[in-house]
Amino acid sequence: MITGIDKSLHHVDDGTLTLDVYRPRQAWFQEVMWVGSMSIKVNAICADGKAIDDGVLNKAKARILDAEPEIMRTPQVGAGFAILHEGEEGRWLLLHWWLGGGICARKLWRADLAPDAEFEDASPHLFACVWELALIDFERRAWTETAMSHKPVSDYIARRFSGETV
Repeated sequence: MITGIDKSLHHVDDGTLTLDVYRPRQAWFQEVMWVGSMSIKVNAICADGKAIDDGVLNKAKARILDAEPEIMRTPQVGAGFAILHEGEEGRWLLLHWWLGGGICARKLWRADLAPDAEFEDASPHLFACVWELALIDFERRAWTETAMSHKPVSDYIARRFSGETV
């Protein structure tokens, strides 16, 4: 089993795999935070539709702030986004920041669902789930329509996810 992924695939009699069924999840823009001189738009997803506990949000923000030295060693351009995802079997934290040339750098952490669980580095080959990909696509479009279209980075920061589900 892949570290950080709790469910395994199930084989059925005809040799096919049984995969999870897609069900939309609640998602929202949470806030903008600063990491050094960089603005990070924090978004959230919750499988059970409830708000994410303030303590969990604060742990996620602290983990993001801990990444500041690594981020500042890259040619970042002052903006990025994060996704805090309260899943069914784990909690995920994705941090993305924009580099020149339309490139997006990333960090990924995982924690158990216990309120006091700490975020640990996720396996390096993991990227995002189908729900997180919807927010990543929103942020990609926001970036190309603002900062990569001769508009100020502040216009990108002002573009916020306003959908209800992903």
